[in-house]
Amino acid sequence: MLTLVESISLAGDRNKQNDDACGFTGPRAWVIDGATDLSDTPLSKRASDASWLAQYLNRRLYEPFGNDWAGSLRELSRQAGESFHMTVKQPYERWQSPIASMLMVVDRGPRLHGVELGDCRLFALDADGGAYAKGGPEGAREAEAAAAATQTDTHKPLLERTETLDRLRRSRAAINQPGAEWTFGLDPLCADHARGWFIDLKLPAYLLLMTDGFAVLADQYGAYDPAGLIRAALERGLQELARELRAIEAADAGGAKHPRFKASDDATALLMRLT
Repeated sequence: MLTLVESISLAGDRNKQNDDACGFTGPRAWVIDGATDLSDTPLSKRASDASWLAQYLNRRLYEPFGNDWAGSLRELSRQAGESFHMTVKQPYERWQSPIASMLMVVDRGPRLHGVELGDCRLFALDADGGAYAKGGPEGAREAEAAAAATQTDTHKPLLERTETLDRLRRSRAAINQPGAEWTFGLDPLCADHARGWFIDLKLPAYLLLMTDGFAVLADQYGAYDPAGLIRAALERGLQELARELRAIEAADAGGAKHPRFKASDDATALLMRLT
C-alpha cells in the first residue's frame, strides 16, 4: 500500500506562479516540473505555459492509467497538444512549445514500478537500509551547472539575461528531437522515450519523489546523500528541509558556489510510505 506521509511545493519566486505539480491516487504517485517559460508573454494566456502543461498533466494523471504506460502517455500528449492548439491560434517558435519533466511510481507489492521523462528524481529507503536513486538523464545536473557557470549577467532576472536566454532558447528548441533529451510535451513521440524501471524493496519502505528544485539538496548542494535526505525528511520534516534549501540558496544568491540559472527554483517533494 502506498500512503502519503507529507508533501511540499514551493515557488522559486513568490511573485510568480509555481510551475510544479504533484499528486497521488491509489497505488500511484507523481511529481511534475513544468519547464520555465523563456518569454514573459505566455501563449496560453495563463500565468505561464509551463504551469498550463503541468496542471493539465496533473489533472489527467488522476484518471485511470493502464498497464500500457507508454500508450497512456502518448494519448495524454496528443490530447494536450490538441487542447493547447485550440487555445493558441498563432504560430510560435519551437522553443515556446511547453514541456515538463515527470516521474510517476506505481505500487506493485514489494516491487516499485517507475516511469519518467525529464529530470525529476526518486530516492527510496527500504527496511533493510537499502538506498536507491532513480530519475533523470545521467549527468544532467552537472551539465546544467556547467552551462550556468558561463553566464555573465547573473545580476539580472532570468528573462532579462539576453545572452543566457539566447542559449536556453537554442537548448529548449533541441529538446524532443531525435538524438536529444526528451521530456513530456505536445509531441506524442515523447512517450516512446519514457524510461521505465523497477525496484525490489524490502517493506516497509519510504519514497521521496522530487522535482529537481528540491533534489538539489543532494544532487548539487551536497547536503545529503539519498538515504540521508529521506531520513532527514522523516526526522525533521519537509518544511525544515525546505528552509534549509532556501538558506543555502540565499547564502549563494549569485551562484558562485552552486552555479544555476535561477537563484531558487520551484521545489516539490512527496514523502510516501510503501507497506
